[in-house]
Amino acid sequence: MNSNVVTIENLHKCYRLGNESIPALRGVSLGVEQGRFVAIMGPSGCGKTTLLNLLGGLDMPDTGRILIAGRNITAMRDTERTLFRRRRLGIIFQAFNLLPNLTARENVMLPLLVDGRPVSEIAARADKLIEMVHLENRIRHRPAAMSGGEQQRVAIARSLMNEPELVLADEPTGNLDPTSSMEIWALLRELSRETSTTIVMVTHEATAAAHADRVHVLKNGQFVGTIEPEGSGDASLVATRYAKLAD
Repeated sequence: MNSNVVTIENLHKCYRLGNESIPALRGVSLGVEQGRFVAIMGPSGCGKTTLLNLLGGLDMPDTGRILIAGRNITAMRDTERTLFRRRRLGIIFQAFNLLPNLTARENVMLPLLVDGRPVSEIAARADKLIEMVHLENRIRHRPAAMSGGEQQRVAIARSLMNEPELVLADEPTGNLDPTSSMEIWALLRELSRETSTTIVMVTHEATAAAHADRVHVLKNGQFVGTIEPEGSGDASLVATRYAKLAD
């Protein structure tokens, strides 16, 4: 039985620039098992963002297919993919994307509020998630009263609100200082282990990728190898092997 939460099969994606066709992904295939924390690592322009957008159903491949929890999202209509993304996926953005007029608790509840669920039904879950990301003392604070690292913790809690099959993290520490970044990587590692949440993170940083179970190296739209840091945080290991693969 296939235990993969994510199955990517032979994805190709090109973009048009005038009369020229620019390949972003060239025959990418990948499987990610339940509860694994996986990093997609590569330089700017290698296809990381394209792949993440395809996984999130924000764009469609030219050929190939993507299965998430057994559902073929590449065969869905736009409205069906939108509902699937809202109800079955969690997304962590580099820019946090919190609503400034809402408290931490309200921002965390937002995915289910948008889906029409009453506050009385979801408040307890939001409070539990805020406790899991160690922000109990910020539960009534608005984003402007929180540090960047605290805001990203709120965003991580929000991404888990709908009990997603998959969490996608787009350079989640790109706007944070080194200390806050380390805290966020450790938190993602912790949540993956404790909740069996499947996380796919794109990054260009060895220090970030070192917290993942496995790193898939992307170069010129193709996977060129894997690294197995197993959540060790050993950035030198990742950097050394990445340099050989990406050469």
